[in-house]
Amino acid sequence: MRFVFCFVVLFGLVSCELLRLLDGHNSGGEGGPPSKRCIRTCSGNTGSGTTTWTASTGSHIGAYTDIDMTGCSFIKVPNVVSNLNGKSYMWYSQGHTACYSLTTTSCRVFTYAHRDYETVELAEKQGWYISWIAVGEADCQN
Repeated sequence: MRFVFCFVVLFGLVSCELLRLLDGHNSGGEGGPPSKRCIRTCSGNTGSGTTTWTASTGSHIGAYTDIDMTGCSFIKVPNVVSNLNGKSYMWYSQGHTACYSLTTTSCRVFTYAHRDYETVELAEKQGWYISWIAVGEADCQN
């Protein structure tokens, strides 16, 4: 198995890069070339000061926002790491590192602010947003 590694510095709202894994054991059919599996690293954020926070309902308390990964072209559900950013009071919250309802194109991040704060109001006042990095299989052609 041969590996081709790429080093990438990621900036911007959404940035993507491929790592191609060439596997000689997976043939592309009879007499065809070996199939290519691409591992994509994609990153972005929900928008500094522009993130839409929605109050949670039911048994959930706090607020949530959705991460849009449609520009990443994943073909299998990726691994996602997320982080809460903003002006201040991020340390008052919890839960923002977990992605719920994870698909190839999106996931939902919940957060809850401790004490007497309303999470949506605090998130909007402090300009909270989520930055994220996703790694997963992608279409080699995109």
